[in-house]
Amino acid sequence: MRRCLLPLALLLSCSAMTTVADAARRTHAPRTTQAAPPKGKGLNAATAATAAAAAGAAATAGAAAATPAAPADPGTAADADLLKGLPAPWKATVLDVPLPPPAPAPQTAGKGRKPGQKAGQPGGSGSSVAGGGGSINVPATSTSRVLIPISPRMGLAAFRSGDSFVIVVDNAEPMDTSALHGDGVFSTLTVTTLPGATLLQIKLPDTREFFLSQQAEGWILGDKPPPGNVYGDRRVINPIVADGGILYPMRKPGRVLSITDPASGQKLFVGTSTTDDGGILSFRHGDGYDIWPTTEGVVVAANSPDVGLRATPEGALLTSGESPLPDSKVAVYANTVDLDWLGLQKLPNEQLEARLHKALLAAADSDPAQRFAARLEEARAAFGVGAFLEARGILTVALEDDPEEAVRPEVSFLLAASELLSGNMDGAFLLEGPWPDNEQRATQLWRGLYLASKGGHEAEAAHLLARDFTRLDNYPTSVRSVLLPFAAEQVGRYGTAEDLSVLDKLPAGSVYKLASAFRDLRTGKRTQAYDAFNALSVDPDPVVAEKALEQKISLDMSDGKLTPVAAAEMFNGLMPDARLAGREATVRLLQADAYMRARKWPEALATLDMVKDTPEQVSEPVLSPMLFQTLAAVASEVVKDTDRDSILHGAAMLRAHLSALQPGTKKGEILMAYGKMLLGLGLADEAQEAFSDAVPMLDSPELKALAGQGLAESYIALKDLASATDVLQRTDSPDLPDDMKASRRRLQARITLAKGDQTAALGLLNGDSFSDSLDMAARIHESRGEWPAAVANVRKMAEAEIPPQGPLSAAQQTLALRLASDASQASDAQTLAWLAQLVGDRSMDGESGRVFRLLTQVGGPKPGAATAAKPATAAAKP
Repeated sequence: MRRCLLPLALLLSCSAMTTVADAARRTHAPRTTQAAPPKGKGLNAATAATAAAAAGAAATAGAAAATPAAPADPGTAADADLLKGLPAPWKATVLDVPLPPPAPAPQTAGKGRKPGQKAGQPGGSGSSVAGGGGSINVPATSTSRVLIPISPRMGLAAFRSGDSFVIVVDNAEPMDTSALHGDGVFSTLTVTTLPGATLLQIKLPDTREFFLSQQAEGWILGDKPPPGNVYGDRRVINPIVADGGILYPMRKPGRVLSITDPASGQKLFVGTSTTDDGGILSFRHGDGYDIWPTTEGVVVAANSPDVGLRATPEGALLTSGESPLPDSKVAVYANTVDLDWLGLQKLPNEQLEARLHKALLAAADSDPAQRFAARLEEARAAFGVGAFLEARGILTVALEDDPEEAVRPEVSFLLAASELLSGNMDGAFLLEGPWPDNEQRATQLWRGLYLASKGGHEAEAAHLLARDFTRLDNYPTSVRSVLLPFAAEQVGRYGTAEDLSVLDKLPAGSVYKLASAFRDLRTGKRTQAYDAFNALSVDPDPVVAEKALEQKISLDMSDGKLTPVAAAEMFNGLMPDARLAGREATVRLLQADAYMRARKWPEALATLDMVKDTPEQVSEPVLSPMLFQTLAAVASEVVKDTDRDSILHGAAMLRAHLSALQPGTKKGEILMAYGKMLLGLGLADEAQEAFSDAVPMLDSPELKALAGQGLAESYIALKDLASATDVLQRTDSPDLPDDMKASRRRLQARITLAKGDQTAALGLLNGDSFSDSLDMAARIHESRGEWPAAVANVRKMAEAEIPPQGPLSAAQQTLALRLASDASQASDAQTLAWLAQLVGDRSMDGESGRVFRLLTQVGGPKPGAATAAKPATAAAKP
């Protein structure tokens, strides 16, 4: 069987089988088809690197382990009160202390805190929290919260034991326990101090959950989630297989203690954490040990003397006298729902191939009653070797025979993951969930992969991937080598300062250098990032080289080394490589952005049209803003144009793209501009339709009023005066600016005048000095023979529109002739003299000049009076 082991499977597009899709949609809402994930290559050496570091640290820590201390004497008077209510078997022994990690390099990812440090968390040794024997002032507690006042240098672990909730505090420093008390559910809180540890115990009256959050003063314990926090987004400890055992990673691990569980009498190893790293999601059983669920830290119930827990600078390391640790593939995870549902096993490739061959034979020989289970195992085995298309095909055929099995979450999850890695986003929508409540947290990595592939949710996807980044270390190489580069690049491009910290220990390889370059760019190391992109632009991996060159061109453009037009041409030259890399749509978007920066709107629009023709699917949240911006710019520039051909071309561009725009305010604004173009072209029917569509899409009173005016003008052109009046009333608002109110009065005057009521129209225009108002009022006066009033209006127009010098346009010549004619009719010698002085000896076209001279001379004053006229009369009011 030929299997698709290459990361190119991420971009293959295959249609979903109808039967399977229908069955899956019985319990899941449909999603929109979106983009397939980018491709990536490279093997993962993270496990080996982490294991080597852990093994070295563990060996050193083992040699320096402290001698077990004797338990405290419960009979002493000093401890009598503290021990009240605690079971006698409690005792603690310090087993191991982590070596201090190397001094961290200076960080630039965030201001005021390090990557990985949440707002409000202590900053480590530099914290102002009291330590060393100094007491901490404890604020008043409530019935739902209690403060545990410990220094940020002291570790903590918390878990449930029997009917009690237990907190183990590593006494690296003395602490003040005198104020530790509570009421409500915390009224049963008891405290005891032992050599090396302080133990807190609360009796649980029911099955309620407790929540821990770290603050500057210590840790807050509550029976409700912390206010203002998304507690479900809290970190969890994702163990990874390492050299020498299983590592439970912690950012700042505390010491490892040994205690006896009072409920069961079992020996417990407790790995504490000095930072809020979360705990273990669910119970796991291994040979000779159990991993208990925890709220914070790690708790191991040792059933074999060979099992131990060591403190290392990277976290708590579970070890065994046997090598490798028995059943590590079973007990490695806090919650293995993704491993279980996908059937993933971190085994050598040869064993995975053998597993697939065995599953293939078993499925072929299976009885009808067991056939679906056998096919499901075959699909999981194919998925495990990276044959995602085969896994999808096997499962699809199985579900065609047994469609009712699609409602099982483990089946739909495997199908959706196979669809995602086969490039079919239609089927992959199931990864968004919802999943059973107890499985939600462990499926979020795959939800992040889906959102990253779909596009439009870049920051959320990056956070989900960063939060569970270490889960990928326990995937088989054939799956990890596809997912890890993709996840690393997504985090590098879009992760927060805290998210970016997961990229500190990436394997070797150009795909990971690319992710690190994006991280450097995000954290202000621009020169370092540019050098990395420049070096990677000639990488043998064509996908890496193409992505790096994209970034290099973009940085050169933003730095002014390339003009936007030159950058657009370079992006166009990248197109053959982009097609091979499956990134043509991405490069087209970058090219369109360059054209938009150059204000080459038609070229930008043509490039965006090409995006839709690429094999890749681009999400609407990515494409729509660019399309809206380009169309709005086209509309804005064309509306100002007076050239008919330009208006025709602009209207055609808008018309061709209107159907692709989602309804909303932005589309309404573009429709308004389109309507104005159509009005200018004399297409009143089409303009009326455009404005009618725009009005309900606009939410602000000003925009709705503007669209209403355009619609009213369309109705006036169509001689539908009643509809024009109605739309002005419907789109009116008392809060409109004064200039808009005046504009609407002018429009109402046009409607009134068209109805034949000149007096009412003049009343609406009274006091309005806008050119259109003056022109309308003048025409009314001219039609009624009221020449002095007409002269007054036309002269105001001439004062505003005829310049004192320079050639006269055709419109200015017409205005001068109109004023001369009206002034002659009114025998207004003063206005004629002023007008003759204003026009001077400037030439006019054709007969206009001769007629103008005749009017200004015949109707003007006597020669002596004409010479007496001075330019100053230009400012005189008639």
